[in-house]
Amino acid sequence: MSIIYPQGFDNVIQWADFMSGSLGFFADPICGSDSNYPRLDDPEKWQEWAAGMFGGVDALGQDSPDPYAYDDWQEWAERLFATSNFTG
Repeated sequence: MSIIYPQGFDNVIQWADFMSGSLGFFADPICGSDSNYPRLDDPEKWQEWAAGMFGGVDALGQDSPDPYAYDDWQEWAERLFATSNFTG
């Protein structure tokens, strides 16, 4: 799987939908591929969504950047992918 870079997406909702589907291989296979990933419905709540998705040490044992330290979702997402290994 290639890195899902945030550039080229029109908005955070579009990017979040793509992320949730593309990272499904990390989900619990018993519950389904995307059952662990909530949908982002309100773009103003992107930080809350991001903290729920990537907060703390993730399933790969990587420490993700704190979304609350960023005002812009694209800056946070770029940092996330600069510091994380999203390959499967």
